[in-house]
This record gives sequence, structure tokens and C-alpha cells, in this order.
Amino acid sequence: MPNEFNHELLLLARQYRGRSQAEVAARAGLDQGHYSRIERGLLNAPPSDNSVNAIANALEFPPAFFFQGDELSGLPLSVHDAAWRKRATVKASDLKRLHAELNIRIMHIRRYLQAIELDAEIPLPRLDVDEMGGPEKIAQYVRRSWMIPPGPINNLTACCERAGVLVIHCNFVEKIDGVTMRLRDVPPIIFLNENAPADRMRHSLAHELGHLIMHSIPTDSMEEEADSFASELLAPMAEVRSDLIGGKITLERLVQLKKYWKISVASHLYKAGKYGLLNKNQSSYLWRQLSARGWKKSEPEETQFPVEKPSLFNQVISLHEKDLGYDADDLSQMLLCSVNDVRAFYGVAASDNKRRYLHIIK
Repeated sequence: MPNEFNHELLLLARQYRGRSQAEVAARAGLDQGHYSRIERGLLNAPPSDNSVNAIANALEFPPAFFFQGDELSGLPLSVHDAAWRKRATVKASDLKRLHAELNIRIMHIRRYLQAIELDAEIPLPRLDVDEMGGPEKIAQYVRRSWMIPPGPINNLTACCERAGVLVIHCNFVEKIDGVTMRLRDVPPIIFLNENAPADRMRHSLAHELGHLIMHSIPTDSMEEEADSFASELLAPMAEVRSDLIGGKITLERLVQLKKYWKISVASHLYKAGKYGLLNKNQSSYLWRQLSARGWKKSEPEETQFPVEKPSLFNQVISLHEKDLGYDADDLSQMLLCSVNDVRAFYGVAASDNKRRYLHIIK
């Protein structure tokens, strides 16, 4: 453990707890000005052990948490919300907490993977949108390279995990559907909002996969490209077209297609309008119907399908708990967080005993 106090982790911990400087200083019994200088790294000497212990107790982190040397990351390229939903600004406080949670989770992932090597079974390409002829062409290429048969993808989460991507469900605020992280020292990670319905989670996963494959720097068109990639990956237009033509397009008909393709009614409607299978009046009428039924925010439970459950990271956790014998106290010491945080983040390990992707490093 480094000997130096890392003031950046103090800010991270405070933002994760959602507390102000005044609240933490009061809980720790410190003058707020003094606490502020500690958090900003402006003291002439490291903070005293008493101050660190008091702050750690106030923030419910072990003191050792603040002496880690991890390199922190900023927010990723995009914080994803579905294209057909009205974009709403995420509150600054929610973004700060998101930034803190993502960094804490990545610190945990680094420690979980110290004893484990993950092997990808299928490639995760990096492709240029212009050179490949657009996001739809890239989606078609991915389906071919992953040997996905015609029709709906049965389990996109499993496909991503076979490509070495960690898919992790998190308790995000409503306006954040998905987040992608690609860092040099951990596998690519897609975080999904576990509170979103299954159709939105599936689209968000495909959207974030598009970012991993197509985007290394932000562009003005990246969100539209990721949505186009997701739409084509999940439901290739060459196949969907035959489902949409030859009869009147109604919301009821789109519900039936949702059950087959596992994409939302709104996504089908967006796709039909984009590719000219509906005229402007038809499209406007159906969107008004969708809105009147309240389906823009969430489609009825009876139209939903089961949520895809990640298994790869659950296997990593299960290996530590079942094979290596770690209990909650051991994980707390390994991850340098409280037992309550261990349980809140990871709960009980999955019962899946498969080890397809896991290798203990001897």
C-alpha cells in the first residue's frame, strides 16, 4: 500500500456517498476549511492519522482506501439514453456520483482480476465507420464474424462476454441507461442500468458495444452511429423488412414483432420510419398512440421478455467466494471497502459453476 494519502480518492468517496464538504467535516469533527484543504491536496504536510481515521469513519470507508495509487478515469465518451426517448439532462450531482461509482467499481475489478485471466473466445474488432461504409455495415460484419445465425440474437450478453467484455448491471439513476469503459489495464466493460426494462437494456448493450467497436474519440455523430449499429445488429433490416411490409403497421403488430426480435415497439417504429416503410403521417400517428399509452417511457410488462443475466463477472466473484474461500470480510479487505458496500455491489455470487473463460494464474 502506498504511503501517500491520495486526496483524489477522498473527493471520490465523498461524491459516491452524495455528501457535501460541510456534512463530512461535521461528521469527522473537523473545521470545514481544513477538510477542504485536505480534499484538494493543499496541506503543507500529509493529514494526520487522526484526521484520516475520522474522515474514513465519516465516509464509511476503511482508512486504507485513501492510500491506494490507482489511476482514476474521467466519465466515458457517452452516458447513453435511447434515441427515441426525449433526452433529459442528468443532474450534476448524479454525474458526480456516477463518476465516483465507476471508478470504485473499476478499482474493485482490478483487484478481482489479480488472480484470474480472462480469455476471449471470439474477436472484438475495432473498426472505422467511414472505411467500413457505415454503422449498419459494421453490425453486419460483427454478426458474420461472431457467426450469429439469421434471426434474433438469442443472448447478446453471452456474445459480448465471449468477446471478453465484462457486462455489469448497476443501480443507476433512471436517465442513465448504459456506460462504456475501455481502459488499458482492465477488459472492456459495459455497465447497464438494472432498473431499466429488458428491451431498453438489450438496446443499450448493443449501443454500448457499438461504441467499443467504432469509437475511440468523441464525434458529433457517435450517438446516432451507435444507435444505427444497435438497430442493425439486433434486427437486420434485410430480415425485418419482410416482417413489416405486406400489411398495415399497427402497435399491436409491432408488439408481436417485439416478442420475436426482442427489441422494443418504439425501436421497431423508429426503424420503420427511418427506412421509409411508413409515411410521415402514419409515423406521426403511431408515435402519438405510443405516447398516449405511456409506452415512450416504459412498454407494458406483458410485452417484455426476460432480462439477460451476465455470467462472466459473476463467475469471477463466485470463484473468489466458492473456490478461493473468500467471505464478505475477506472481500472487504481485498477491495478496501465496507462489508455493506461489498454486499450492495455484489450480493451473493452466482451459482453457475461454468469456467469457460476463467483461468487461475499459477
